[in-house]
Amino acid sequence: MNTSEKRIERACQLLLVVGVVTFAAALATGQAARAWQAYLLNLLFWTGIAECGVVFSAAYQITRGQWSGTLRRMAESLWFFLPVAVALFLVLMLFGARSVFWWAAGPAGEKGHWLNVPFVTLRGLAVFAVVFSVSIAYVYCSQRPARDHGRTAVLAPLVVIAFGVGFSLLGFDLVMSLDPHWYSTLFGWYFFVGAFYSLLAWLAVSACAFRKAWGLERHLDAAQSHDLGKLLFGFCLLTGGFLWAQWLVFWYGNLPEEVRYVIRRYYEMPYAPAAWVMTYGGFVLPMVVLLSQALKRNPKLLAVAGGWILVMMWLERYVWIVPSVWKGEGAPWLIEALISAGFLGGFVWGWLAHNRRMPLTELAPARTASGAH
Repeated sequence: MNTSEKRIERACQLLLVVGVVTFAAALATGQAARAWQAYLLNLLFWTGIAECGVVFSAAYQITRGQWSGTLRRMAESLWFFLPVAVALFLVLMLFGARSVFWWAAGPAGEKGHWLNVPFVTLRGLAVFAVVFSVSIAYVYCSQRPARDHGRTAVLAPLVVIAFGVGFSLLGFDLVMSLDPHWYSTLFGWYFFVGAFYSLLAWLAVSACAFRKAWGLERHLDAAQSHDLGKLLFGFCLLTGGFLWAQWLVFWYGNLPEEVRYVIRRYYEMPYAPAAWVMTYGGFVLPMVVLLSQALKRNPKLLAVAGGWILVMMWLERYVWIVPSVWKGEGAPWLIEALISAGFLGGFVWGWLAHNRRMPLTELAPARTASGAH
């Protein structure tokens, strides 16, 4: 482990300690709702990035990509978090469900047959069992010394399909169900596409941050950065398009159960500033910035753009989750931010440890003479 990686690891350990202490202190001081809503927010955020890493690799396999096998390996190595996500989900449903989900704290009326702790837990575990088992099987075949092209070719489409179906259900069960009246048939699509957008931003940041630490200089250059930037731009348009498509239908339909959800976030304090910053900062601003070819070809500038997008996509999860859970005055931030810092530290620390056991330089193919431009 080189010096820079040691520094990053120590910083991650410190962040993890801060997050754990904040979470425990929030529970001890009667702020369970804030602790568990931050827990749910980050569980969904980081699980989405980890699973989308495998989906990225599977899509690369399906399309027979040649432009950056190294980014593919970086992405699929995020699978390490998938078993952790299952454990974190069980902890949430066993100990935190009543603090977050209205239907777990009291009678759910006509929705009770679908929204109850045992059934939601069972559905969540079933989704994880299917999606994660297919994903881990794909990664195993992909990373074998003598790569089994036949099996990876079969498993790759299954990974993508299972992800789309499974994460749509998770979006409905763990986010949309937080509001007792709101529903959107498009939300599942928006939920998993947004996770993939976050993954691409994560790759932009990590490709720059760990390029030297992991000895990947000869594998990652301006051409790969440019191609990744184009993907990031495309999914910025797609995710923002899904967001706009939902709100447009709510607006012209003018149905109270749908419009009320939007009004609370975009037109009422204290959440309106966060919602508008997330919308313009997460989609409009990146759409303009990523038009620049010079920026996309500069790994450091693309990493800055990716870091900004990650913050905005975290804020996006905040906007959908917190107003439905928090019933106190004002918009809660400090506890949520500190717990999120703990999740960030734990995620990066785990990734570093995983990649020490299986170095990316042993998996990354040599750069091809020409990439996709």
